[in-house]
Amino acid sequence: MSRIACVLCVLGLLVTGVRHAVAQPLLTLDEALELARRRNPSVQVSRLQARQAENNYALGTAGFWPQLSFSMGWTGSLTNTRQQFLTNPEPVVRNGAQARRLDGGLQLRWTIFDGLGQWARYRRLEAEVTRAEADVRATTNALLAEVAIAYYNLVRLQQQREVLASTVAISTERLEIARMRYNLGAASRLEVSRAQVDLNADQAALLRQEVLLAQERAAFNELLGRDPGTPFRTVDSIRVDPSLTLPALHEAARERNPMLQQARAAVSLTHHALQELRAERWPQLDLIAGYTYTNLHSESGFMQESRTFDFSYGLSLSLTLFDGWNRRRRIENARLNYQANQVQLEQVQRSIETALAQQYAAYQRYLELITLEQDNLEAARLNVEVALEQFRLGTISSVELREVQQALLQAEERLVNARYEAKVAEIRLRQLAGQF
Repeated sequence: MSRIACVLCVLGLLVTGVRHAVAQPLLTLDEALELARRRNPSVQVSRLQARQAENNYALGTAGFWPQLSFSMGWTGSLTNTRQQFLTNPEPVVRNGAQARRLDGGLQLRWTIFDGLGQWARYRRLEAEVTRAEADVRATTNALLAEVAIAYYNLVRLQQQREVLASTVAISTERLEIARMRYNLGAASRLEVSRAQVDLNADQAALLRQEVLLAQERAAFNELLGRDPGTPFRTVDSIRVDPSLTLPALHEAARERNPMLQQARAAVSLTHHALQELRAERWPQLDLIAGYTYTNLHSESGFMQESRTFDFSYGLSLSLTLFDGWNRRRRIENARLNYQANQVQLEQVQRSIETALAQQYAAYQRYLELITLEQDNLEAARLNVEVALEQFRLGTISSVELREVQQALLQAEERLVNARYEAKVAEIRLRQLAGQF
């Protein structure tokens, strides 16, 4: 009867959760990563900033194209005049004489040479696009790694819930055995009370696990950029890829690590910014052309009406000879900034190599730990089966059975945690290699 009671207890604890899980749609890791790519706010912001950099990357922004401006104006005046001419003894008096003037024109200015500053500016804009794209990759890579870790954390919590449910089932069987022995007069009331207390403690731990699982599900939905109450279920196992090698990870990190790409883009950006400032030491040569139209009408003076059409052209050469050493100071600051970014690039390279070595060592140890914990779990399960039979026969006490039961619980939890920690190490290695 105790075996039947145990089975019924397990069904009672799990049937509601199983039905609820089956009713929920399965969310695979690939689907979760795709949702995060499309809907996470931080990724969306970085993409918009990258689009701004792409909009700025143009010949016109760099100053290659000429500037054409149009101007137009109209003025009027009322004049009181008294004019005395040598040929006419009578003065000419005008009161309220009107004058109207209409001006319009086009002005073209095209910089022909500025010390190659236009080319340096254009390459700087290109470097800004590269850096913005690297920012998008870095943000996406970090986010997807966190999504993957959070996903497998949900799998771990679900597996821990199943472990706790199994513990409740064993405690229920123990209580049934204690009651049977008490009814037969082979055990005291204390044995039944202890079994009941331990069962209540296990059920309370299971309820706390349910609360934690619900909270982590809501946080995971928020990470994906969707409603926290969206129902879903995850896969039921954690599979670790044991085939990662350190040389392959180093090679991938040198080519694809987003932080390294960001540092390289920063070096390129500051280099072109320095070249752009150095171009200011050269004179600037501009081609200038203009066309103006003037219409003048006056009721006083010698000329009553005039129309002019004027086309002008020429070259303009300008060079700042002295500006209080400000240009030299800005060039020196740009040079120092360039050197600082070079040092930072080397630091990032060393940091990535160190992180790879540390994570790979942890990854290998966790793989070994999984094998060890699997052996421990098999032994702990065998111990529980033997201890339950001995408790049924009355050869061991409930305290001894509880110790064996707790050893099984700890072995199961250690194995679940070892698999999760190994998976986290694998994810961190892939993140460093830029594989998200």
